[in-house]
Amino acid sequence: MSTATTFDVLHIDTPATPRGSLIAAQVFARIAGWVKAPVSKVSRASEAAIVREMAMSLQNTDPGFAADLFAAAARHESLDD
Repeated sequence: MSTATTFDVLHIDTPATPRGSLIAAQVFARIAGWVKAPVSKVSRASEAAIVREMAMSLQNTDPGFAADLFAAAARHESLDD
């Protein structure tokens, strides 16, 4: 005894790209190239100090996570060396 199984395959064509979308994308890319966010240079020491403040605020509620944050701050600060 043999069993045969058939599958009907439904093929859906991909829709065409709307004409205006390519032009709009090019215009947006040019405008985005002109507008740039100001870059603020923050030192590793100040970033580590912010993480240490967060660790101190969490020390009473989650000492394990606070210890991980202190270690991460020390590691991050030592990357300057």
